[in-house]
Amino acid sequence: MKKLLILFMLVAICAIAYHDVTKGTIHTIHAEKTVKQTNELPYREVTVQRGDTLLSIAERDTDGKLPVSIHQLIADFQTLNPHVNAHSLQVGKTYRIPYYKRK
Repeated sequence: MKKLLILFMLVAICAIAYHDVTKGTIHTIHAEKTVKQTNELPYREVTVQRGDTLLSIAERDTDGKLPVSIHQLIADFQTLNPHVNAHSLQVGKTYRIPYYKRK
């Protein structure tokens, strides 16, 4: 009986950890997404939430299939956000994120 209880606890801990990693435990309100365009480069303004990265934000719009390389994504991001490091986005700040149409 003790082994069964330990097994059940391990399964529960794994399920909780999986849920935390995939969906998160903090409920967030995402800013409205409006697509704008500047100098032939469409973008949308996004307020960064906890756990967001430039890649994860860009992949949300394209169902996980980014139509450009990561290097191009970073270059486009830095064109839209001069003086901002694409590798260190800050939670709560709003950035212009390149918007790529789904294929």
